[in-house]
Amino acid sequence: MTTFVRGLGLAAALVLAGCKSLDIENPNDPDAGRALADPAAINAVAGGAVRIWFNTYEGMEGTGPLVTQAQTYSSSWNNFNMNFYSGLDLDGTRNSRSWQNNPSSAARTSIEHYWNGYYSVLSLATNVLKAIRINNLVINNAADTRRAEAVALLMQGAALSGIALNYDKGYIIDENTDLASLTYSDRKAVRDAAKAKFDDAIAVASANAFTTPLGWFGPGSLSYSNTQIAQLANTMAAELLAAWPRNNTEAASNVDWAAVATYAANGISSGTPFDFKITGDGTSTWNPEIMLWFVDISSGRVHTRIANQLDPVTQQTPWPLAGNPQPNSPDRRLGDGSFGDASTAAQFGTTPRTVNGGTDFAWSAVAIFNMARGSYHQSNIGHIRYDESGVQDPNGLWGGVGDAPLYSRQQNDLLWAEALLMQNTNLALAATLINNSRVGRGALAPATAGEGQTALLAKLRYEQDVELLGLGPASYYPRRRVAGGLVTGTPREMPVPAQELGVFGQALYTWGGATPNSPTPP
Repeated sequence: MTTFVRGLGLAAALVLAGCKSLDIENPNDPDAGRALADPAAINAVAGGAVRIWFNTYEGMEGTGPLVTQAQTYSSSWNNFNMNFYSGLDLDGTRNSRSWQNNPSSAARTSIEHYWNGYYSVLSLATNVLKAIRINNLVINNAADTRRAEAVALLMQGAALSGIALNYDKGYIIDENTDLASLTYSDRKAVRDAAKAKFDDAIAVASANAFTTPLGWFGPGSLSYSNTQIAQLANTMAAELLAAWPRNNTEAASNVDWAAVATYAANGISSGTPFDFKITGDGTSTWNPEIMLWFVDISSGRVHTRIANQLDPVTQQTPWPLAGNPQPNSPDRRLGDGSFGDASTAAQFGTTPRTVNGGTDFAWSAVAIFNMARGSYHQSNIGHIRYDESGVQDPNGLWGGVGDAPLYSRQQNDLLWAEALLMQNTNLALAATLINNSRVGRGALAPATAGEGQTALLAKLRYEQDVELLGLGPASYYPRRRVAGGLVTGTPREMPVPAQELGVFGQALYTWGGATPNSPTPP
């Protein structure tokens, strides 16, 4: 990692941020002191960190395998190694499908994606904080300086969180780190470091009024207040703690669920609720890649595991060779599955939308995947929640254009509800939080406290399966902390990438099969 961070350097960071170029004679040895003293450059780097984080979080090279391994989405295409990692062995397990952590394996790229992306984000954010906190740089005025500081702290937390949630170990890096003496820290220590950065971001954002400039969250008109940045950091911290467990045992004994509840109570569904979005520009710079694949019902589908929950009468799982017929779900997010118009029907095999069409899901008569790769990949249900055009318009998120959600208010409610249920406390509030989506979006019968913890947890898991689709890799993590939530042999974390191990002559290793994850750190 020392090589990687140093190799990225400030010159590369400034290119990634899209800010003005510097007159540097040797691009491999930039004048870091002068660059870190340039307020305009550092301000741009803060915004650039957000862009790299967005592209990493949404990037299909890492996210595609996770959501298809979780059987929330389904795709048999081997783009982004999805077919290999989500496929099943003849015995129904994934014991032969561990992370392919070898320099000669084409499938290694899924392991590298988050590692390279999140450490790029961390490098950018750390440059900003070094300039502000160590070099005492002022960006225009106190408000603008605190704004860049808060967002950089948020990105440090998000980057370290990405490492803690996905890898067995990693490097903890900030503006005070001596890069010449880096050592690995276990996933628990990385988690705690990420939490500390979120806490710092919350404190700075809460104490300083600001509004983010246009361009920091995509090319559109999105901007966020300091209050919203603090709320977002609370939601991210809640997710970090809740999503960290690799299995149900860790979820029961290694999560501070009271802290999750406290963070979520101050998250993006509290106060004035909002959904955190970033604007995609059609993949040229801001790329909501998961939307490109799974808003498009001709390239990705909702796994039959979830389709069957939405309508157990019509949507069989595994997928039957004759296909599943048009649904008639009591959940209005699916309804009768009708969608689009006559042109959509002709192109995608849908049924033109009726008054009973669902808000989130559509039915198609077409089985889009290669049967030779396993009929279990097939599904007749697509995810159209974020297709605001209603007709698969390439000028919308179907084509990567528009406001892409990364964290939703429903997601925060469900984190909050889970924290209460895992403590078996305040079941009435937990039921209310579940009902915000269950009733408010699905028009299903309300959950009640009288049903008890077990029944409410089942309703919570249903809502997580339905509501987290499309929000980056978010739909994967709940399956990891549920008993039997992942197919046997599915890896539950990634190893340090082979390219990183090779720099230091360290032995290659992996996770998956009989050893899906590392032991719980002390």
